[in-house]
Amino acid sequence: MKVSLMQCFLVSLVLAVLGFVITQQVSFEGQAPTMVALSLLISGIVTPWIASFIGTNKQSHSQTSAPTTNHSADSSSDNVSTLYVGNLPYKANEAAVKAYFEDHIRIQSVRLMKDKKTGKRKGYGFIEVIDGDVEAIIGQFNDSVFQDRTLKVRPAKDKVTD
Repeated sequence: MKVSLMQCFLVSLVLAVLGFVITQQVSFEGQAPTMVALSLLISGIVTPWIASFIGTNKQSHSQTSAPTTNHSADSSSDNVSTLYVGNLPYKANEAAVKAYFEDHIRIQSVRLMKDKKTGKRKGYGFIEVIDGDVEAIIGQFNDSVFQDRTLKVRPAKDKVTD
């Protein structure tokens, strides 16, 4: 989940004020209400930052066969379209494909297909585009060159269930 520093600060500020008011009502002596408020403010800002750092670290160490996703809090309500991308270089990984496309469009995930027996990439995959004009994206990226290969971009067909 992407959380901005401003959101963390506002939530932390609200928690700090609530903590101060509650500890003030309990009638602690001395600096206790101020310390509770300060600790809530600091922990509210630091905890999401640490969590985002750990999440970024896990993504960079994950295997390239796992789909790359862009987790945003509002992406579940956005309109997501899936595109087929063919003629991909066999050495290209999800991160490289995502980087190529995300300069121009919002990407939710990238999945590159692999042979089940050999584990080698098949040269095609799927990208999930958030709130994009599919026809415009296809017009922009179809027949474009990526790592010395001419890409074929089409709307993905639904899975056929037998």
